[in-house]
Amino acid sequence: MFRHFVIGLLMMAGAGVAAFLGLWAYSLSNRSTPEQKLAALEKEVKPKGGEIFQTVLAGRPMVFLMLECSVYIIDASGEEIKKDKVLSPGFYFGLDVCTDQSISAEGEFVKVYLANRAIGAGGGNTSGGNYRSKDGMKWEKKTDKGWRPVDEAQP
Repeated sequence: MFRHFVIGLLMMAGAGVAAFLGLWAYSLSNRSTPEQKLAALEKEVKPKGGEIFQTVLAGRPMVFLMLECSVYIIDASGEEIKKDKVLSPGFYFGLDVCTDQSISAEGEFVKVYLANRAIGAGGGNTSGGNYRSKDGMKWEKKTDKGWRPVDEAQP
């Protein structure tokens, strides 16, 4: 009787270990690569006018998401995609709409154009403009006086 109990206990322990190993192997094989995550994000944002843009800045590969006149730096290396907003045009009280946006690489810079327009009474004011960055974090805006840090540029 004791022998049957020990054999049953060992069989249950073996089944538990096998189930654990099976789930562990499944989770390893089912993980998405950063490239797969970016492809899925691009498929999600493209119908909304969004764009995934990859470039190299200061020797570092960078991934940007441009969506609704905002620019985000993307990190797809973890389990979840991280999005950090790094640039957006001026703010309006009320409704506004993104009328144009583009992103490109030029030399050591990533360049962005954003155009955001107010909707409603007095609509027609467009904010945004041309921006550039060497690292994706510190941005400059093109003004009549040349390139100025965004926080110093006049709207």
